[in-house]
Amino acid sequence: MKKSLKLFSLGLIITSYSFGQTFCPPAYVDAYFFDEEVFLSWVQTNDFDDILFDECFPVCSLAIGEMEIINDVDNGTGGWFRYSDSTTIDCGAGMFPCDDGGDDDFSAHAVYTQSDTIPIDSRLISSSIDLTDKVSAYIEFIEGYNWSVDANDPNLVEVSTDGGETWSVVYSSWAGEIGDDILFVTLDISNYAGSEILVAFRYYDSVGYGEEWFVDEITVSGSATPDYAGCGTFDHYGIYVDGVLTYETEDTWYTVPELENGTEYCFEVTAVYYEGESEPSAGVCATPMGPFQVNPLTLNFDELSMGEYQEMVVTIENFDTLGTDYDITSIELSNIEVAIDVLTDPMEGNYVSFTDPAGSFAGVWGIGDSAFASSTYLPFNVPDDGGDFAYVNDDAIGDGSDPTDGWLISDEIWVSGAYPTFLLFDLFFPNPDGLCSSGNLYSDDFLVHVSVDDEENWILVDSSAATGWWWASYMFNLAPHIGDAGTFKVAFQYHDCGGNWGYGVALDNISIKEGDDFTWITVSPYSGYADPIGNLNDSISVTVGVYGPYDEFTATDEILVSSDNVDLTVLVGVGVVVSVDNSGLTPFQFALHQNYPNPFNPETNIQFDVAEKSDVTVSIFNIMGQKVATLINGNLDAGVYHLTWNGLSDLGTALPSGMYFYEMRSPKFHSVKKLVLVK
Repeated sequence: MKKSLKLFSLGLIITSYSFGQTFCPPAYVDAYFFDEEVFLSWVQTNDFDDILFDECFPVCSLAIGEMEIINDVDNGTGGWFRYSDSTTIDCGAGMFPCDDGGDDDFSAHAVYTQSDTIPIDSRLISSSIDLTDKVSAYIEFIEGYNWSVDANDPNLVEVSTDGGETWSVVYSSWAGEIGDDILFVTLDISNYAGSEILVAFRYYDSVGYGEEWFVDEITVSGSATPDYAGCGTFDHYGIYVDGVLTYETEDTWYTVPELENGTEYCFEVTAVYYEGESEPSAGVCATPMGPFQVNPLTLNFDELSMGEYQEMVVTIENFDTLGTDYDITSIELSNIEVAIDVLTDPMEGNYVSFTDPAGSFAGVWGIGDSAFASSTYLPFNVPDDGGDFAYVNDDAIGDGSDPTDGWLISDEIWVSGAYPTFLLFDLFFPNPDGLCSSGNLYSDDFLVHVSVDDEENWILVDSSAATGWWWASYMFNLAPHIGDAGTFKVAFQYHDCGGNWGYGVALDNISIKEGDDFTWITVSPYSGYADPIGNLNDSISVTVGVYGPYDEFTATDEILVSSDNVDLTVLVGVGVVVSVDNSGLTPFQFALHQNYPNPFNPETNIQFDVAEKSDVTVSIFNIMGQKVATLINGNLDAGVYHLTWNGLSDLGTALPSGMYFYEMRSPKFHSVKKLVLVK
């Protein structure tokens, strides 16, 4: 669940927590890093005197028993702590820790029923809360949603003064308004002071198949003092950077400027009142990084024989909080752009050179524009040309026992066979749940094939392309797959892993080009969009392929990677060693390799290369830039090193599932890569 903060109150401005302190401190400081800056946000606590009920679900296995569950409308599926298939949920996840600075993120969890004809009315009820001697009272909690787009009815917070016989609504929660945020809510229920009450969180759905509701950190507080002073008279917040008071603000957020990229900074926040200063919040650390990075900046291939093909991977990483377009160009790549067109199909209105073998009426593939092709969970972006495209919408097809397996096959393609042949196309393939090999619930695959024997056999060209929720442009050198064949066919295949409720795929502007002796390099994808940090498509693997048009082939090229923020050059050498001379960076000699396996559980291996005796650190950071583990920190001799990381922090605690970054740093080299921990 995305931790994007919002505050909501009835009768108050801020959320409240009672720490038994004179001056209430801020809590839950988040630090988001980007280029030379760190953005801080926090929640201000308050003091309503006596805490009469407090439930935060700190232990997942015990969460289901902490409050009473009553299903007024119960069809055996859904509701509090129960999945739509009737199995038990231990707890929810993705919320804030019970204590500022802690690492638990559990919550109560309510789920929709399994069908849009099965309603549910499920209450999560507190124990009895005695307000008989109070003159003021407040309810506080945190809430969040998954699948908010599917909500059919609001959920409710209710109060009963007769032991649960009747209930009064004190808050209505609409998933569509909260979306993917986490909301801190404070409710003034002082009109119930003087009574003994129950509080219920009512998950209600009159239709079924709706949203998921997460509720956490439920407190009910009250005071018998009519003019209870609370925390004091607020003046401003103090922001401490590495223990030094550096900035002041009246807002619950601040952007710390003029920081050095690659340097870790630690932050604390205090609340300053006219009567004094609070204790600091729990500290949080972050390391700002440049917004757009490409790694490595040099690729060195061996000399090539005629027809020989080699590949290396360059990683684009966007560490900014804003997304950016990117384009990859070079002098040698331009030779492919102007190469002879053997086939072109713009996918406008109908197919020019392709056929769906399932037939024009029962075909899996269709052609249409974004408005026509899109559905609830698969909104197709408008392509750059603004027109139609070929697509498979598996979301519209839905879940079921019949698998979706759609093929789009070209007519016979004729080439000379003397020069390399290239396939280019624009692709929209979100793939948010991963490929079929992941085994995830909504996974799906997109594959590219060629056949040189009139569809008797299909040769796999690629099965790894994925774009996130954006269009991207791909190119493939087909020569390694078709050899010197004079005719062949190309096929695009989409399948939903044998019947998953997958998402889908779209294709546009397909072309086949025949090169010459000057077309030896491919880059794929060569155009696309990099999401903001922490999102699905913030890290993009770009495959650089080199091909030998003749024996003893050597060449060099400079690939320009352009984004909205910066232009970076990747040097490519075939049979020639190229290196980066600026800033002492020599990635051809020092190297940080991609971890394996990735995603991983329970451990992963990391290889790094040290070219000369040097001080080296290898560290793990979470997506907010906080260092969570140091794998090595010392002076190392030149050599190849292998590390194993088991997903534990420096404190020995198991870290939650999610995306992390691992960084290698030495005086002459710096590299950052992404890894994913799954449990």
